[in-house]
Amino acid sequence: MQPAVRRGLYRQFLGLLVMAVVLPSLAFGAAMVLARYRAELDEIDARTAASAHVLAHELDESLAALQASLHVLAAAGARHRLDWSVELPELQRRYPPILTLIATDARGRVIGAAPAAAAARAVGLDVSDRDYFRQPARSGRDYISDAFVGRGLGSDPLVVVSVPRYRDGAFAGVIEASLAPAHVYDENGHGDYETVLLDRAGRVIHASGGIGLKFMQRAADTGFAPALAQRDAGAARRAVPVMPDGGHAFVAAARTRGGWTLYAVAPRELAARPALERAMSMIQLLLLAVLGAALAFVWYARVLARASSLLLQRLRALASGAAPAPGLPAGDVPMPEELQPVLAAIVDLSTRLDHAHAELRQSLAEREHDVAQRTEQLRAALRELDRVACTDPLTGALNRRGRDEFVQALAAQGARLGSVAVLLLDVDHFKAYNDRYGHRAGDEALRTAVAAIRAEVREGDDAVVRAGGEEFCVLIPGVGRARVLNIARAILLGLYRRDIEHRDSEHGRLTCSIGVAMAYSVDELDAAMDRADEALYRAKRRGRNGFCS
Repeated sequence: MQPAVRRGLYRQFLGLLVMAVVLPSLAFGAAMVLARYRAELDEIDARTAASAHVLAHELDESLAALQASLHVLAAAGARHRLDWSVELPELQRRYPPILTLIATDARGRVIGAAPAAAAARAVGLDVSDRDYFRQPARSGRDYISDAFVGRGLGSDPLVVVSVPRYRDGAFAGVIEASLAPAHVYDENGHGDYETVLLDRAGRVIHASGGIGLKFMQRAADTGFAPALAQRDAGAARRAVPVMPDGGHAFVAAARTRGGWTLYAVAPRELAARPALERAMSMIQLLLLAVLGAALAFVWYARVLARASSLLLQRLRALASGAAPAPGLPAGDVPMPEELQPVLAAIVDLSTRLDHAHAELRQSLAEREHDVAQRTEQLRAALRELDRVACTDPLTGALNRRGRDEFVQALAAQGARLGSVAVLLLDVDHFKAYNDRYGHRAGDEALRTAVAAIRAEVREGDDAVVRAGGEEFCVLIPGVGRARVLNIARAILLGLYRRDIEHRDSEHGRLTCSIGVAMAYSVDELDAAMDRADEALYRAKRRGRNGFCS
């Protein structure tokens, strides 16, 4: 009879478990997943709109900075006779996204151009029929073009910015800058979002790789048309089929001050993926809970059977006056509350055993405490040894081993890494500084250089490495080229402002030179290091206390 009874209890318990736990949990979990999925869609929709406006603002600021630089050059030309072969290359150096620069006279003849390779072909060309000349000449206002293909200095995809220049109150020509569409704005660092930039005629200036649009395509004639129709209709945003594979995405648009339209595109899978992950997690937790409850029931049924059997044997032994059977310690068996009055009659028989167990547990607890303390001390010592092994003792910067571990951590990020900026920094005339002021002052100068570097980089996210002697390497992941050049400029200024006297330097104080390069994956780091090294030597040849890229 006992096995049949046990099987009946199992069926009843499993039925109650399904009715009382599994079905309500599934219904509640499904409702939570659905609600969260809808909230994710709303949140992605809102973030998409915010991203579009942020990107449009960044684009406006970038173009405004370029226009300001062109106006500064035009204003200088109004006061002085400039050597365009010098001024235009200098502006291009300070604004790397520029492909070409030209300056014209009032009749539309090119009188200066950069780079030097373009100047040989451009000087003397008549560009009076170009919109970038005619519009500023006629209106006196700045001009930002739509997408077009160059035909004077090449056949590259371009957008241009031009500003009028005046001399003695009369129109004297224009200064025009040509930009590659891919360099109009920095699309790095926007996670899973895609971007599309359209000109005033609705043609593609630039689109990120996941959208599949090409330069100067009419967006209305492509798979991106549903996004345009949604925007023109002015309806509430919803996911539309704009992805190349037919997938749906949320699309938000923002106008730039120049009349372009920037779209931020967020695939709907951004919400579906976490919702599916949560559903799988909930199912796994539910299965674990059901399994745990079933195991607990089986265990408790066995405990009850063992307790009943033990009590029965003890009672028979007491009734017959015989000693309890060996190997049956009553105190070690969990006893249900209903059976505890029976157990109380034989508790005194196991008192001494309980005392022995208590002493043993106390001894084990003390030993475990000692082991835990020693383990923590050992871990702290190992952490300190690892830190010392990865750090240059003089400057506190990372050594070669620290750099290798940092690069391994970057490699683990895979496709999420994005770009990595490499800055090679060399303290100018450091040997002469050591010879004049002594090695102790030289060591302090190196520590000062590291402090100037660390003041401009992110603690924990970026790596400052002493590559050897007075040379340092800085690795900065996840930033664009313009930001890196600003960091290099800030490091130069930070060290210069510390005003450390150096009589053997042409600048009269301690300075450094910096070479800058970009790597777009960890595999490109070695090549980027070589390019940064070449740029460092160019900076030194140009007079030091500067940077090149």
